Amino acid sequence: MDFLFYQNTIYFLIFAVISGGILLATSKRSQAGSGALSAKEAIQLSNTEHAQFIDIRSPEDFKKASIPQSKNFPKESIEDRINALPKKPLILVGEDGRTAQQTAQLLKKKNIEQVFWIQDGLAAWRSEGLPLKSSKS
Repeated sequence: MDFLFYQNTIYFLIFAVISGGILLATSKRSQAGSGALSAKEAIQLSNTEHAQFIDIRSPEDFKKASIPQSKNFPKESIEDRINALPKKPLILVGEDGRTAQQTAQLLKKKNIEQVFWIQDGLAAWRSEGLPLKSSKS
C-alpha cells in the first residue's frame, strides 16, 4: 500500500513540475514583451491579452487581404503615427515576417513595451488556413 502511495506521489510531482514549466515559459514570453509568434500563438495572445493586430503593409495590400479586426499602419508612416497606436500588446503583420520584425525593433526603441510579430507573416496565416477579409474598392 505504501508503494502505491509513493508511486502516485512521484507521478503527481512530475506532472506538477511539467505544468509549472509550461506556465513559466508562457508567462516569460508575455513579460518579455516581444518576439516572433506562430499564427496560432498570435490568436491566443489576441484572445487572452486583447492584443491588437497591426498590419504594416501598404493600404493597397491591406485592402486585398488582411486579418479580421487588424488595423493598417503602413511601415513607412508608423513612426509618425506612433501615438495613434493602441495602448495594448501589438502583433505586427507583414507579408513574410522580416519587415514586421524590423518594425518591432523600431517600436521597442520608441518605448512601446509589448510588440510581437507573426513569424513568416501573412504567408504563415494563409498556410494555416486562417480567415482573411478583403475590401472591395
